[in-house]
Amino acid sequence: MSRGLHSDITTELAKGSFTMAHLVSITLGTVASPNVYYYTTSSIDIVESGNTYQANGFLLASDPVTESAGMTLGTLNLTISAVDQTIVADVLTNGYIHKPVVVKQAFLNSANQLISANAVHTIYDGNIEGMSIKDSGSSVIQFSVANHWAFFGRTTGRRTTEESQSQFYADDEGFKFMAVSNQ
Repeated sequence: MSRGLHSDITTELAKGSFTMAHLVSITLGTVASPNVYYYTTSSIDIVESGNTYQANGFLLASDPVTESAGMTLGTLNLTISAVDQTIVADVLTNGYIHKPVVVKQAFLNSANQLISANAVHTIYDGNIEGMSIKDSGSSVIQFSVANHWAFFGRTTGRRTTEESQSQFYADDEGFKFMAVSNQ
């Protein structure tokens, strides 16, 4: 775990009096007018690089971030409270596909302050690939996020239609039954 950590952090980790928190930034809005939402799993707001990550309880769940030696498609599901209608309106008005999401890990000392300026590390950087809003009992937005490898194998101009598929794979009838596959 100490690979690449600053000595201030390893010293505090050795004391055993630290807390880890995740910092999540979600950029929505438009290119001309981006809206960045900052959330943290910490019990207090955290200011990092001039941005305030809010400890408002809106960041409900996140899949664990895993690391592998190979180049793989890293996916992450992120659940945000939809109680604040601002983010819901932003998603519905401006869209969400390919909008950036960054997850950082922060190390806090026993006083709930960042251990040092080097106490924050990016552990995941990706783009939103899908979204669902659920409003039954609790109101939540779940984002499906994928890293940059999700776009690596895509062919520009391809569509997910039977006609487009048959141009490349004449015998493949997979899209022919797409409408009934999810029933």
